[in-house]
Amino acid sequence: MNSLVAEILLMRKRAAFWILLGFWSLMAVLFSYILPYYAYTSDLNFHGRGVGAVLLFALLPQNLIGNITTSFPFFGGTVVLIVGALAMGSEYNWGTLTPVFTQRASRLKVFFSKVAAIGIALVLFVLVVFSLGFMASMLIAWREGQAIDLPPLLDLARALGTTWFLMAVWASLGVLLAVLSRGTSLAIGLGIIYGLVIEGIISSFGRQIDLLATTSTALLRTNGYSLISSLGASLAGEAGPGGFSGDMVSGTRAAITFAVYIVLFIGVAASLVRWRDVAGAT
Repeated sequence: MNSLVAEILLMRKRAAFWILLGFWSLMAVLFSYILPYYAYTSDLNFHGRGVGAVLLFALLPQNLIGNITTSFPFFGGTVVLIVGALAMGSEYNWGTLTPVFTQRASRLKVFFSKVAAIGIALVLFVLVVFSLGFMASMLIAWREGQAIDLPPLLDLARALGTTWFLMAVWASLGVLLAVLSRGTSLAIGLGIIYGLVIEGIISSFGRQIDLLATTSTALLRTNGYSLISSLGASLAGEAGPGGFSGDMVSGTRAAITFAVYIVLFIGVAASLVRWRDVAGAT
């Protein structure tokens, strides 16, 4: 318990954590509410199709879950990957692992305390965004004179748990990359390239190449979008950062795939921390 408290305190005092939380919150609300509402108030009827009323309806409080969750697989996953990489990789950069491991706590206890602290910190990354999305939707409904209906509490609780799980998988990948590279720079670089470039390329060409189509169903982003789709999120093809044009899998399959990934990522990282020498890490 003392190790966990220490890791939470360390996380709380890191400026990078709060900067990433603020950036993620801004991006989520910007693309989920601010820009769509700007398009609506600017009388943009989307090439004459007259879907302004549909757009406004999606921004109302009763559609909070389906609207705000579309940002999690694209922006949220990559941001918390950086959180995981910084939380673990900074210890290598600072050279603090060696003295920590020589204290009373075992290596695995220190490692899992750090992982648990990251998991607790991710609660903020979920709650803050949902809270801001709720306030934005309420403000839009009030300004447009629309009736306010809240989403069912059970559905909201399920959405909070699902999005936390999605973020935990990405953060665990960041932890693994940090342990593999014994630092933060390479881990963050590889994570961003994978999350924003490699997965995007594979998903884009998946419909033309059968091998890539099969591979794409195992990707983190594909399974992330499949999870939020099971919550009722509407994915608008390739229209914007919240859109997704690749193949989907069932919500159950996506959850199982994520469970396998998180066990694999954390298990491999824990094994490396347990058995590998940390001396000389940069």
